[in-house]
Amino acid sequence: MRITGGEYRGRTVYSGKTRNIRPATDRVRETIFAILPQYIDLYKTKVIDLYAGTGSLGFECLSRGAKFVVFVDASRDAVKIMKRTADELNCTNRCEIVLNTVERYIKNPSHRGGLIFADPPYALEGLSDLPAMIARAGIAEREAVLLIEHSKQTVFRDDNAFTIFRQKVFGNSIVSFFRLHNSESNDRIV
Repeated sequence: MRITGGEYRGRTVYSGKTRNIRPATDRVRETIFAILPQYIDLYKTKVIDLYAGTGSLGFECLSRGAKFVVFVDASRDAVKIMKRTADELNCTNRCEIVLNTVERYIKNPSHRGGLIFADPPYALEGLSDLPAMIARAGIAEREAVLLIEHSKQTVFRDDNAFTIFRQKVFGNSIVSFFRLHNSESNDRIV
């Protein structure tokens, strides 16, 4: 898999031989990054990539000028793959790769992000509550953008903590764009 734009365009994002990692396809990434500049300035943004897997979305952000990216995944294999990519791209000083569950990480985050990606397993229990959980966790900067890739069957519960402002359909998958309203400020986070 290759990075589709920016400084690292054409460079490899390693995916390993793990079958339980479902990286965002080139088409999905290209579409996301064609839309994002309308809503966010990556050059001024810290990014958090939850359920990061190969880290393809976060590395794409680094390639396109993001200040810093935090990758979070509970799989040791995924973390090894992301560390290999970060080493190869020589961008370890612009990212943090965290081995942890998303649920634990958001309770004690190391950074807040203006852009948050979540690409959880489609069968994740409680997926419909994920946007509200992230909005209230204190990991998002004020009025941050959250993107979640999910199946067409997922319905998010209404909540005043967020607004869905755009959705893109890719076959049986949807990428939903959220504006998070109840972002908490937390002085201990940089």
